[in-house]
Amino acid sequence: MSIANQLSLPQQKLSGTVILEPSKSISNRALIIRSLCNDPFEIHRLSTSDDTDALIAMLASTDEVLYSGHAGSSYRFMVARACLGDREVKIDASEQLRRRPIGPLVKALQALGADITYLNKEGFPPLQVKPTNNLGVDVNEVTLQAGISSQYLTALLLIAPMLPKGLTIHLTGELVSASYVQMTLAMMAYFGIEHQWTDNTIRIEHGAYIAKDYAVEGDWSAASYFYSMAALAEQAEIFIEGLKEDSIQGDAVTKDIYAQLGVETTYTENGLVINKKGIKEKLKEFKYDFSLCPDIAQTVMVTLAGLGIKGVLTGLKTLRIKETDRILAMFTELERVKTKLLVKEEGEELTVILVGKAKWKDRGRFSTYEDHRMAMAFTPLACIHPVIIKDPDVVSKSYPGFWKDIATIGIKCEKLKVK
Repeated sequence: MSIANQLSLPQQKLSGTVILEPSKSISNRALIIRSLCNDPFEIHRLSTSDDTDALIAMLASTDEVLYSGHAGSSYRFMVARACLGDREVKIDASEQLRRRPIGPLVKALQALGADITYLNKEGFPPLQVKPTNNLGVDVNEVTLQAGISSQYLTALLLIAPMLPKGLTIHLTGELVSASYVQMTLAMMAYFGIEHQWTDNTIRIEHGAYIAKDYAVEGDWSAASYFYSMAALAEQAEIFIEGLKEDSIQGDAVTKDIYAQLGVETTYTENGLVINKKGIKEKLKEFKYDFSLCPDIAQTVMVTLAGLGIKGVLTGLKTLRIKETDRILAMFTELERVKTKLLVKEEGEELTVILVGKAKWKDRGRFSTYEDHRMAMAFTPLACIHPVIIKDPDVVSKSYPGFWKDIATIGIKCEKLKVK
């Protein structure tokens, strides 16, 4: 037996205030930058996610073994950061993260002179990192495969100013999740480090980060679940505190996507209000390229299924190598509610065609595959009919307060045991 959450919406309208979880992506970048500063500074509203907690613990640890758990970005950032250290460390991870690739980042760091050894399977965690005095001394240019994960590029960019000759990165292939790279560069600029980006080459000069207090925005990926709930509820008026109109997050396009699905956004001094305004004329087909915002693709798929709108979604190839194969997981779970997910793969391009309106009897049961976004993406279906989300604690990876926050706007959440 395991614990699950049974979710339902007892009333017609969703309403209330949510103080949104701070962005773990921004938090983790700020933590690495602070660790590289000569002077301390305050980071206000750090994420409380497991991923950020893991990075905080690794940066503070004096142990020989650092452990990242499931935290992919924390692991990758820490590998690059450890190459600047003065001691030998082993950087390990959960079994789930041990199955996610690290090879392109390691290859680039080794080209710069890093002493990194695979301790198990080549191309995957865990790793042994030994100190070296010549990182970036003899070589200050690398070529990086850009079509797998933007986190490799961010890890290199964050340490680039610390290298004695700076760093030039040549990108091969089509860059994925470019908005996360733009986020990194925007934060580096805030702390005094500029860049030159010409065609497929990024150049960072040697320099020093300037210590300045920093306030972390609310997480737009997390906000997407409330937009989905608003779209599927009969009525909704939700105030979300912590989001900014001039956000550096690519997932801020959530507001534009959901404007097409009947949800209106109004900015306030401390955040924004989302209202269900209804769709004057139901869309026959929704098309979108998620290359810049892959983390909200699952949420949108579930919303389209709930509304019965055909979806043609592209820019999804990175979903194959996340916490789980998210394409396969979505195919399996949407099939439970009579919605078909047709997948077309041509070369590096992956297109999903979603057809059918979600229907289920009694209580729909959804597995989460050790993936926080699977749990949260399927939650909005509770606005249509009760659902059961298995292994709900998985949300702590990015949004520990999720179940408490959805209760504040009217979603009823009950614990139960399931097989």
